[in-house]
Amino acid sequence: MNSRDRQAWIIAVGLFVSLFFLWGSGYNTSPVFLSALLKAFGWSHSKAAWLPSVLVLAVGITGPLTGWLLDHFDARAVMGIGGLLTGGSFIAASRATTFTELLIAYLILGVGLGASAWMPASVVIANWFGERRGTALGVVTAGMESGGMVMALVVGYFISHYGWSDAYFALSIPVFLLVVPFLAILLRGKPTEIVQPQSGASSETPPGYEVGEAIRTRVFWMLALAQVLWGLSAGAVIHIVAYLTGIGYTLQFATTGFAALAGLAALGKPAFGVLGDRIGGKNALAIALLLIAASHILVLSVSHEWLLILYLLVVGLAVASPVALAPLVLAESVGLRRFGTLYGWIQLASTLGLFGGPLIAGELYDLTHSYVTSFETAALIAVSGAAASFLCTAPRRAGLAVPSAAHGTAG
Repeated sequence: MNSRDRQAWIIAVGLFVSLFFLWGSGYNTSPVFLSALLKAFGWSHSKAAWLPSVLVLAVGITGPLTGWLLDHFDARAVMGIGGLLTGGSFIAASRATTFTELLIAYLILGVGLGASAWMPASVVIANWFGERRGTALGVVTAGMESGGMVMALVVGYFISHYGWSDAYFALSIPVFLLVVPFLAILLRGKPTEIVQPQSGASSETPPGYEVGEAIRTRVFWMLALAQVLWGLSAGAVIHIVAYLTGIGYTLQFATTGFAALAGLAALGKPAFGVLGDRIGGKNALAIALLLIAASHILVLSVSHEWLLILYLLVVGLAVASPVALAPLVLAESVGLRRFGTLYGWIQLASTLGLFGGPLIAGELYDLTHSYVTSFETAALIAVSGAAASFLCTAPRRAGLAVPSAAHGTAG
């Protein structure tokens, strides 16, 4: 392993830790907070679902701007500011006393995560890694679910012993002490030879499509559709703690189950990343969506504990893998020339789905007083997403090479 490869993996480890405390705390603890807030305030399920939905909507809306900024400016400034907003939003949530105040805190949280977490981390990794890009994306984004697994238990402990307000405040501490210093000082968005070409050498331009060219391809729109449908389907999992407590499981058991789900998701992302490197990102993405559909059918029978274990295994391994696979499909298809901008729009599609998914599941529950229709609908949506994924065929155009190993060779 040469010095550049080592630097690439050091950055990858730092981003794993960042996502552990940013997304793991900011989004993946939502089911635990949702259950606690429902009990504390007596809101309807559909009203409470607006909190995580507004969060992901803000992440998505921030995505295109963040992507453009990453294509033109230093990643340290963009992601460092995002980290500061994320930590500040936890403090704001801890002091909230009304639904409106919490909604504003979640809105700020979404903007912070959009600038510092999932999408910008994927752009940085795509710049640093080449042939094993899918594996690296899977490893780094596994920090989201690893953090969710650990921080869900931390949040559950704080809520049980001190209350939901103190739980929010506790989440801000590692962000300010660990994450912000790394993002603002130590992070490097691209290898040095791309940022500062040697004297006398022409500036390296990553191969790939310009924005206008890319959005005229079928793969861009099929990937965007697949990501919307994934978000709509996966968003139903936000209700899993409320669902399990509603069918007789204790809150502690349901929270532990969700933590196990998050832990399995942390394993699923690297596994599907490796699979994507071997069979193509679009095929791995379609398989993941079919498994998500199967999990939504399994969840309707989890009153039997062995089926609950099977459900957690299937949904855990598959549900978050599109986060790692979507940038792989995009890089394989249209290259890295304007990857940040294009992936910002793809992330917007994903988060529009994640915005609507919890709301649809919550509304269907309020109408039927059961989650059966919610999960059945989510299963049909996931199957449709798998069909769109299979159609993500890379465009072919004479004279334009889009190699999978563009610019990074680490791994």
